[in-house]
Amino acid sequence: MLISTFIDHVDFKQPLSIAGRTLAGQQVLRISARYRGWAAEAEAAGVFYLEESGATMQQQVQACLDDLPSDLPGMWQRVQQMPAGGARNALDWIVWQLEAAQRGTPVYHLAHLPGLRARTTMVTLGVASAAGMAAMARQYPAARALKLKLDGSAEDAARVAAVRQARPDVSLSVDANEGWTIAHLDRIMGSLLQHRVELIEQPLPAKDDAALESFRSPIPLAADESLQTLDDLEQVARRYQVANIKLDKCGGLSAALPLAASARHLGLRVMVGCMGGRSMALLPAFIAAQEADLVDLDAPLLMASDNQPSARYQDGCIVFDAAAYAPAAATVRATITSVPQARHAGA
Repeated sequence: MLISTFIDHVDFKQPLSIAGRTLAGQQVLRISARYRGWAAEAEAAGVFYLEESGATMQQQVQACLDDLPSDLPGMWQRVQQMPAGGARNALDWIVWQLEAAQRGTPVYHLAHLPGLRARTTMVTLGVASAAGMAAMARQYPAARALKLKLDGSAEDAARVAAVRQARPDVSLSVDANEGWTIAHLDRIMGSLLQHRVELIEQPLPAKDDAALESFRSPIPLAADESLQTLDDLEQVARRYQVANIKLDKCGGLSAALPLAASARHLGLRVMVGCMGGRSMALLPAFIAAQEADLVDLDAPLLMASDNQPSARYQDGCIVFDAAAYAPAAATVRATITSVPQARHAGA
């Protein structure tokens, strides 16, 4: 097998502000693999707040290649031993694609799905003035669901009110990205209820969210930063009602599917989101999102450029053509433009 890794820098169309920081772009990892006449490609954005970057993910992949078995079952087992994160996510998706190619079947069949359906997705609005966020809301007239980034300041209530006035027709969620206090959550709740907010994502820092065990929220709370892997799930179930599963956090589709099943067993609703990235990064997440209660896969809409196969956004939904999941011969996917670090692994 020949595996090549690439680091790409992807700009946002406009800087994305969230609680505590503004993101102008992302450094992502892209992987290309060639195996017995078949090709696979993957992309991962990593978990920026855990200090993952394209470079750190590339180093993890290169280290894994040192002892990567030459057979696909052995390769899959080795990948599952990697730390959860973007590098494991990308390599995991490579193995899924190659296994599907070996079987001559679309990769979603390996997840026991007969086909793929369009899913309504949230569209994210970064933190701005109330008027600015209302203007952003109008830029997505087809959106059925909007997610507002809020920062814990006194203007949060006005932001929610302005967006609701601009878009009375949509489902509204808010995302604090760990930027609130329990006092702010309590204080703003009346306004959130008044403007029909349906979900509050990660209101408190993960290290402080024990306070939520005694907080009875009339609006469901979703764990994002508090939920990385299966190890966090029982604690999350005591504090939240929704599990936000992201493949870059948990380590790929192989980890996301059992994590979703376990979350449901504990009575949690399942949300599938992303850490950013272009359409290529969303391909496995879209499989995980097929059975999710909530979907937040809007990253390509926010990026200044995209890659192929690209997601389509229509009528407030995200969809990929079935051809994006079909086995690909090595001669088909030969559009590498970046300078790679390549290494042979096994056969």
